[in-house]
Amino acid sequence: MKRKRLFHAAGTAGALLLFLIGWEYNIPAAAWVSYPLLVYGFRNIDRWYKTLPLILFMVIARLASIYGGWDVGLPMSVAFSALVILPLAVSLFLDRILARRLGVFISTLVFPCTYTLLDYLLTYANVGMTFSLAYSQCTFPELIQSASLFGSWFVGFIVAWFAPAAVLLVSKPKTPSGRKSLIAYFSILAVVLTFGSLRLSLFAPQAETVRIASITEPHDIDYWSITDEGTPRDKAAEYKPGMVEIQENLFAASQRAADFGAKIIFWSEGNFPVYEDETPAFLEKASRFAKDNNVYFMPAVVEFLYGRTKNNNLAILINPNGGIEYRYEKTVSWYPSDSDGVIPVIGTPYGRLSTAICFDMDDPAQISQARDADIMLVPGMDTKKIDDFHTRVAFLRGLENGFSTVRQSNKGASISADYLGNTLAYQNYFSTDDRIMLSDVPTRGVSTLYGFTGEIFLWLVLAGVVFIMIQLAVRARKKEQ
Repeated sequence: MKRKRLFHAAGTAGALLLFLIGWEYNIPAAAWVSYPLLVYGFRNIDRWYKTLPLILFMVIARLASIYGGWDVGLPMSVAFSALVILPLAVSLFLDRILARRLGVFISTLVFPCTYTLLDYLLTYANVGMTFSLAYSQCTFPELIQSASLFGSWFVGFIVAWFAPAAVLLVSKPKTPSGRKSLIAYFSILAVVLTFGSLRLSLFAPQAETVRIASITEPHDIDYWSITDEGTPRDKAAEYKPGMVEIQENLFAASQRAADFGAKIIFWSEGNFPVYEDETPAFLEKASRFAKDNNVYFMPAVVEFLYGRTKNNNLAILINPNGGIEYRYEKTVSWYPSDSDGVIPVIGTPYGRLSTAICFDMDDPAQISQARDADIMLVPGMDTKKIDDFHTRVAFLRGLENGFSTVRQSNKGASISADYLGNTLAYQNYFSTDDRIMLSDVPTRGVSTLYGFTGEIFLWLVLAGVVFIMIQLAVRARKKEQ
């Protein structure tokens, strides 16, 4: 009876610890504790249906961590919480069913392989890697360096693989195969962490730096509601005076940044709201500013289209001659987008510059287009619920592809980091009144193995799942004979 209670207690503790995995209260160590407890509980509870309360606790823990982070009501948040724990729940059941039917070493691969694959498939629900296990490790610098080799999915795989390895360790394996399985995992983990430590110590950026200013101007109202209302033309006069004030304040802050020696200046996501009939005049003013101050200037605007529930969420890079280098529209958006999905990369005296907007950075396949970039400029917009977390996870794209990242967030944390993920500058929207962040950023990035191979590790995971299925079939046939 005591052992049965132990199994339920372990599973319950693991489920509730999901609250500390990702978002506002993220603790990297929580995943290394939660997942082994869940695997231990699911494997040992005597009837499968007795594990269902653990699923409920998992949904509740995830709901508690994400509710209020996005502008959706409680019913949608509950549905969303159930969706995002689905890969974990399915993987735990598959591990429960399949692990005992396989050899010791292969049994340790069931959970990490199935979970990584299902976690990847979740990205097609338009959430990107937002809830991936890898993101929970964004402040574990030695581990996340391995993203430069095999991508962020590899990081998550290593953490997930620890769960069955830890369960095997606790069960005190007496067989040679059990001991060899543990040696295999912990040897790989040691190599990964050693690589990370050496990379952080020996490959710090040595290139010259460029001063980048990123700016946020607070909004007096929620201008995005204009799109939600269908952008009626007869209400435009009501909003335009506030927009003019925002524009004046943004240009004043940008001038201060130029006076401070910034050579690249950009704004946070949609920081200047503008109606389509006033966009040409604004662009002319922005071009004059870039030319007069001899800077690369990237205003981020939300352009409202009369009579439509669509807007243009743009980042427009203007060169020191006043010419437009690119006009990038956000690709991954809650609103309809006309983006072609191409991440721009241009050469400048300060290295190769690229841009993605906020949630675009949660799609590693899209951002891999910028593997030749040196600096990624990211206008963002967050909420207090996700402020530090969602900015820091963006640096995984820099680790994967070898570029430094400057992410300026409206209503969130603005951080600049080099291609190793080292913080160069930090500013939080909620604790400062002067929202100009200055950072000196290396003008040269590095090449990475991931930049050459892309998501080859995911194909290896898929091959692992196929291999597991083959092993099950072979064992089943032998049993029949």
